[in-house]
Amino acid sequence: MNVIETSVNKALHSISAEVGLLSRISKMPIMNQDPNLMSYGIWPGSTKVMGGEEFGGRSSGCGATWQEAFMGTIGETVERYACAFYNLREAVQAPYRTLGKAAVAPSEYALYHPKQYEFLKGKTPIEPFTDDTNLYWFPMTDLATGEEKWAPGGMIYLPWSHERPWINANTSTGLAAHTNPHKAMLTGLYEVIERDSFVITWAQKIVPPKIRISAELQAHIDASFPTSYEWHFFDIRYDLDVPSVFGICFGEAEFGKFVAVGTSTRATYGQAVQKVIKEIGQGVTYFRYLLNEKKDWEPTDNYNQLMSFEDHSIFYVKRPDMWFVFDEYRQALETKDIDLHEKPVRSDVDEVRHLVQTLKKAGCDVLFKDISTPDVRQLGFYSIKVLVPQLIALAGGYPLYYHGGKRLYEVPAKMGYTAHGYDHLNKYPHPFP
Repeated sequence: MNVIETSVNKALHSISAEVGLLSRISKMPIMNQDPNLMSYGIWPGSTKVMGGEEFGGRSSGCGATWQEAFMGTIGETVERYACAFYNLREAVQAPYRTLGKAAVAPSEYALYHPKQYEFLKGKTPIEPFTDDTNLYWFPMTDLATGEEKWAPGGMIYLPWSHERPWINANTSTGLAAHTNPHKAMLTGLYEVIERDSFVITWAQKIVPPKIRISAELQAHIDASFPTSYEWHFFDIRYDLDVPSVFGICFGEAEFGKFVAVGTSTRATYGQAVQKVIKEIGQGVTYFRYLLNEKKDWEPTDNYNQLMSFEDHSIFYVKRPDMWFVFDEYRQALETKDIDLHEKPVRSDVDEVRHLVQTLKKAGCDVLFKDISTPDVRQLGFYSIKVLVPQLIALAGGYPLYYHGGKRLYEVPAKMGYTAHGYDHLNKYPHPFP
């Protein structure tokens, strides 16, 4: 029995209508005009009855084979399951000023702009994170030094509803799960960089270098997607020297025309582009599901009503009149060549070291915590959280976009782009699912 078969057999034990991490899993139907990829979706188990927070979000996965799609789905489920459990006996409740333990200062966290706090006052429990905010802190590991550093529970666990006030709207950025611990760390590190790069791109209205779709890349796309789809890929590597790609795809299915996006950070541009393509492929079945779930929803120009990633996913599907926001990306000329099959030059362990050093050089703290529960480890998975306070996370609620971080305003200018102030950031909702 090979490693894949062993992992799949272990993962099957996560499914139970009574005591499973998920109650059931379902293969998504493939229609005639869909990408030739397999997708699964799940119904989560009840984490609340086991003493955790309510399972946050939905989980799904896709791949060229059922094993790849299945393991991807289980991995994402494990990622969202483990972060719902925390032990308050491990925590210390105190303001940063009197914590008495090594921690990143509140002022270093990329959270909200003062004008956002004004808008949110009275509407949410969110308040500015200051040296005097009293909250629960949990130990993490500084990956640059190996030393213990403490961080707020609301920045680690999802959901986190144990305290008032809140300092943020919970985000999944930096959560990851894998059967290999180093790959889990890599996934978390890649994601915090990817989300930071995408938020800077979208909020600052940057049209970065466009990647040329070579014959080789087109053949890779055509192997799984209808030839009528329109593709655009962009290099969103900024000051962090790690290949990052933003992709946009326009297509049509039986439910109508759609626009789908994906982003990825990986060791090579080829790997990043291939991951973006797979993410976009997963979007078609997800749109079909959401359009059925939200068939009576008609999004208006009041973007503050967009309070979830689900809303953002189908906003532009339901509002084709707003596709003009993508015009500059569609019209940009292709200027960058990549090697689709470039091989990574570092092992997983060395890549982790490289990413940590890159982030540290940029003035960032890189914190890590293994949040695996015993049942997650029994399944052969590692569930982890990577937290880089200075990087910008991606939010699913329009009024909760993280627009207070220094990098949002400093990086564009550093890279030679126009740096817009808060009042002139992109006012249109992001299309991220």
